[in-house]
Amino acid sequence: MAGIKQALSERFARMMRLRNPDDPLSSVQATTRWAQSLPVGDALKAQSEILIEVKRFNDENAPHSRERLLILMLLDEKGQHTQAILSRQYLRNPRMSRTVESQLWHTIYHLNWEILRAYHSYLIEFARNPAKSRLKAMMPIVTLRALRGFRRVIKWRTIRYLHPGTKTWARLHQLYQLAETQGFHKTRLLAYPDDPQESSCEGEYLHTLMLEQANSGSLYPRQIDLIDTWTSAWLDMLKLEKTLDPERHVLTVDMTKDRGAKRVRNSTPDLSTRYWSTHELLERIKGMQSELHAGTAPARLGLGEYVRVSESLELLDHLTRQWAPLTAREQRRSPRKPVKKIVEIVHGLPSIIARLAEERIDSEAAPPTEQFGFEEHEELSVYGFVTNRTLNRGPYGETARNRMADIERWVMEDESEFGFGATIEARDKDWLRIGALVGLRADKSAGWSLGVIRRLSRMNEAESSVGIEIVPGKPLDIQLYGLQASAYTVNGQAAYNANAAMPGLLFDNEYAPSIVVDPAYYQRKGIIEYRMRQQTRTIQMDDPVDHGEGWIRLGITPLS
Repeated sequence: MAGIKQALSERFARMMRLRNPDDPLSSVQATTRWAQSLPVGDALKAQSEILIEVKRFNDENAPHSRERLLILMLLDEKGQHTQAILSRQYLRNPRMSRTVESQLWHTIYHLNWEILRAYHSYLIEFARNPAKSRLKAMMPIVTLRALRGFRRVIKWRTIRYLHPGTKTWARLHQLYQLAETQGFHKTRLLAYPDDPQESSCEGEYLHTLMLEQANSGSLYPRQIDLIDTWTSAWLDMLKLEKTLDPERHVLTVDMTKDRGAKRVRNSTPDLSTRYWSTHELLERIKGMQSELHAGTAPARLGLGEYVRVSESLELLDHLTRQWAPLTAREQRRSPRKPVKKIVEIVHGLPSIIARLAEERIDSEAAPPTEQFGFEEHEELSVYGFVTNRTLNRGPYGETARNRMADIERWVMEDESEFGFGATIEARDKDWLRIGALVGLRADKSAGWSLGVIRRLSRMNEAESSVGIEIVPGKPLDIQLYGLQASAYTVNGQAAYNANAAMPGLLFDNEYAPSIVVDPAYYQRKGIIEYRMRQQTRTIQMDDPVDHGEGWIRLGITPLS
């Protein structure tokens, strides 16, 4: 068998020499010349061309020669620069359209995936007979890059709220076990020529495990990227160990399972299980929180030049909870209970205000035909949803659809005191993102409530699992009037002028009243008034309580 493989390899080498010398995959020299001709000012086009060549590299399914590995590594290195540019574009533009987001994400993700696929094939070949491999000396760097490739694949799937994928964890564990078996898991190398510091296979493996442990399904893409960046600087405080120490170890991973890390519980020691402590890291995070509260800039703590103090504190607090020992983990505020209930959803502050105004004006009881009937409840109990056939006839026909075009109906699957969860069809829902503001109504007699999307997990291209936190209290639609022009201007134009009407929502809580408005209307300590029940009330805008895309919730101080 070895002789046949050697003959095939030599035959392929002869074919490589005879192929078109300008073909980027014909030799390292040809790849170098081709890379120099890539578009300089168009990262997307350059990345697309690199992706085409890496796909072609994989599709050729040629023998795993040293020449081809050098070609692959060169293609990978050339893709690092364009990947960085496109990643910055993606993360700095959270309001881009779904079309642009999809194009950028797929371009970034698929290059990561194809590069990883190519490296993985070399490692599988090496693992079959490491002692006789002619590429043994190159395997540490290949393994290091492959482990980082797995992290990038998992990270970019997390950014889009996708699960890592079947067997992704199992393959990652196998690569790390290979590094351990060959004894180079702690060897420090530069994964890429432009890397600022050396890393090891153990460090890359821990980095991925810690990033996944930090994921709660409630983070924005920018926050996921920040955690990824911060973790790379904290890896020296983490170390994998084979022997369990219940007093020190916080996290564990079973390398025979297709899953990531979990907290140490009543773990039974096993040869395939690794453990590590996060106590030193948590102490470091606690110290950074104290320094931020004392006025130290995030950049001086290595958290980034463009990171706000409030953002840093919020994210560090999140990491403290996610990486804490089992005894200190965050507890759910209230238990979930399974339900099957249809809830009406409307999204976006203007639409929510419009629905509340409509409800206030039309306060008459809904006619009986607008309640769910026998067929609707029967389908809900059998299928878990009401079919389009039923929704499109009777009270849900053309008239109702025209009158309630912006209302969606979701099937609630579980609820707690503070919110509910649902699995929904995610197609054509460009607005469905963490922090999106929604109005919800489970019972028409109870009216509309306000909620915020806090958790999002895309189960597949068609379905997503969402968690909605309900804002306590009954929102009231109001018109606010500024008593002075806004200090916030764009091209000399104020966000609002004195006495101009500003639509918003009011939570008239006796102890903690608040309003929800467009962020452009916010002016700290600004004096505004609103009219309700034939009375005019003057209030002062205080600090933000919560915010998201297109809305901000503020505390208020009544002045009259």
